[in-house]
Amino acid sequence: MNNSLCALIVLSFFLGCGCWLFFLWGVQKGEFTDMERPKHRMLDDDEPPPPSRAEVPPTPSVPVADGHELTMSHRLPDSEEPQAAVRAVPHR
Repeated sequence: MNNSLCALIVLSFFLGCGCWLFFLWGVQKGEFTDMERPKHRMLDDDEPPPPSRAEVPPTPSVPVADGHELTMSHRLPDSEEPQAAVRAVPHR
């Protein structure tokens, strides 16, 4: 019992010293010099505003089909074969 109690006291002492040294390091680096600025930094306009919709040309997100909802599963070469050989599948 005494051995584990002494070990816990020594461990807590070293842990407390480590936290204190970490705090002193933060003070030396200037982490605690200005506590108010980070709250107001999000209100600053450091990025230029995005262009308005009138300046950006609209780009279609989906390619435009050939005038219908179905696309060809395969295309035949430009020959005189009948259109029945071409099978249409739904667009996915």
